[in-house]
Amino acid sequence: MPVEHSKLIIASYNKLLDILSNIQEIPCGLPPIAIICKNLAISRTTAQKLLEILCNNGIARQDGSNKILLRLPNAIDYFSTEDYEKSKSDKVEKLILEKLSSYQLRPGDRFSELELAREFNTNTVITREALFKIAQSGIIKKHPHQKWEVIEFSTALIEEIAAIRILFEGYAISSMQTISDDDQLWKKLLLLKKRHQKLLGQHIISIQDMRSIEWDFHTTIIGAAHNRFIEASYNAAFTLVIFHLWQIGYDRVKIESVLHHHVNILDALISRNFEQAKKEMLHHLDHAKESMTNVNERLGKLKTIHPIHNVDH
Repeated sequence: MPVEHSKLIIASYNKLLDILSNIQEIPCGLPPIAIICKNLAISRTTAQKLLEILCNNGIARQDGSNKILLRLPNAIDYFSTEDYEKSKSDKVEKLILEKLSSYQLRPGDRFSELELAREFNTNTVITREALFKIAQSGIIKKHPHQKWEVIEFSTALIEEIAAIRILFEGYAISSMQTISDDDQLWKKLLLLKKRHQKLLGQHIISIQDMRSIEWDFHTTIIGAAHNRFIEASYNAAFTLVIFHLWQIGYDRVKIESVLHHHVNILDALISRNFEQAKKEMLHHLDHAKESMTNVNERLGKLKTIHPIHNVDH
């Protein structure tokens, strides 16, 4: 079955198949839309989409206003776990995050689901699902009957980001103490150190290089916790950090400072000095928090000079 649906559609469709599997006699009429919506806790639009998929797969047929169940579902009719993990909403989410992290969407920008759906050649249901997931990070928000808006950093938000990073990265470093010496993690850390050293030897370091190595460095450490909930929550917070990189306008001194922080942490981890690694990480995250605060204050002053960029159409 081709992957062209959102996670909501995939999960709801599989649940609907479970319900239909319990029907004793076929052919028969399908449950009314209102009953399907109630049992699956979905909207009428989503329920209509499920019925469309049933018809396309030969499980049901629509004859005027009548909807008829032709056969019971088979195992092959269900969406697989792989389909769920590779849903279109995930792809759209990544595209939106790319626009945010590359600063194509900036604080104060407003945009609609329809605009993004057209840009990504998808529908508004899938786009909306991706946007609500991203909104959990606090980087975008939506008021009723209005467009989505990219948020502007506040002191409270910066404090929250710093707190969650300290908590999660400290936990991840502690988790490394139980990882065996032959685990691939230690090779990854050595390779990361070499990448840092290579960047420090370059005359010019692009913002793309910094974004890439920041992401790889922190996600490698977080991955050591082997906790999907931590990874998901951290990724949301780190989206804001990557977004911040584009606000900073790094100069050479700032770049080298961040890279040296990373190297100090890597050296401590590679030598299995976990307490030192925690101290170095705390220093690094405190520095990041200070940087975000300073940039936020500077951008606040610039607003009185430069108008906010908008994408309203």
